[in-house]
Amino acid sequence: MSLRDEFLSEIKSAVRQCYELGYAPTRFEKMITESHPVEVAKSFVVSGEFQYGFKELNKMGRPELTVEGIMSQDKYKTLFTPDELAAAKWRLKNV
Repeated sequence: MSLRDEFLSEIKSAVRQCYELGYAPTRFEKMITESHPVEVAKSFVVSGEFQYGFKELNKMGRPELTVEGIMSQDKYKTLFTPDELAAAKWRLKNV
């Protein structure tokens, strides 16, 4: 399994956990069916906006389920540029 496929699997697992927590990330699910989650993650961190789901998961105390939280894991860092990773880290600290 490629690293991109592992990232996809991790994202899908996070989506399932969101449902278990009572949050339905339907817009995000649509996005990851149209583009690979790596590309979605890249677009999120440079958007300048805190997406609704990102804010909700942080309110729930579950930042590890956010795209930013997942992409910041050591094993996925090679999928992103240093600037993208810095933006993800900044977002996690400043929400």
